[in-house]
Amino acid sequence: MTTLRWDASLKERLPDVTVVGGLDAPHALAAIDRIRMYGFAIVESLASGLDSDDIARRSTELLAFGQGLGVPLVQSPRRELVEDVKDYSDREDADDRGYRSGGELVAHSDPPTLVALHCLQPARVGGETHIVNVAAIVDRMEKQSPGLVNELFEPLPDFRVAGQHGIAEEGPAEPRPVLALHGGVLSCVLYRPYVEKGAEATRVPLTERQIEALDLFEKCSMAEELTLRFVLRPGQTVVVHNRTVLHARTDFADWPEFDRRRHLLRLWIDAPDTFPVHPAHQLGDFFASRG
Repeated sequence: MTTLRWDASLKERLPDVTVVGGLDAPHALAAIDRIRMYGFAIVESLASGLDSDDIARRSTELLAFGQGLGVPLVQSPRRELVEDVKDYSDREDADDRGYRSGGELVAHSDPPTLVALHCLQPARVGGETHIVNVAAIVDRMEKQSPGLVNELFEPLPDFRVAGQHGIAEEGPAEPRPVLALHGGVLSCVLYRPYVEKGAEATRVPLTERQIEALDLFEKCSMAEELTLRFVLRPGQTVVVHNRTVLHARTDFADWPEFDRRRHLLRLWIDAPDTFPVHPAHQLGDFFASRG
């Protein structure tokens, strides 16, 4: 896998990263080529309509597309393969999973090799998807504070999740580096709340130097000149390699009516043979033994 370093200027060349066609096996192969080069791909389809039958059909199509990329994985102990990314905050009990609420999400990686996000309908205002190249973040960190990034190549605390709603109290996991290098591929695993809860659970606080490194990494990951930002249109799918590219979401104003709210479909896909990285960053089936 050869992932190019890129920054926000890549927006001028998005056609190079875009696959025009439906969510089917031939276009999955074309998406793999883009992901190997850029760390992500955008798939343009001609999908339309948004009643319950259309949503079910697109869920089925997205799942079949994911099978052309690797092995679709369940996304929680509820065992769902295709998950709704939508604001349920006024319909469910306390749920701290950001993808089922409104507001901004900072740059992070999800557990599997790939994440696919298919847009059914955008928010009323805002809700940009933005993605950022991990190598570009590391380059920026090294320029701003030489040597600080080395803290992220050392093992940091981690936390194991449980239950159906967000970060439940399961306990600390084996420490893992945020950054790793393997076969020339720089990779990242980072969801900062897990790092912080892991430190809390083990009662070994993060050092000032580790916190400084995490803060600078987060700042660089949100820099406008590094991040590629766009609003997914209905029918568009973005597929992100979770180790070489981080993804985030800007704040948005949505409709009060539930049926009109921003609505994406999410798929997790494991593909370690197609996209090999450091063994510490191959998380496999995150919920295999739970539920």
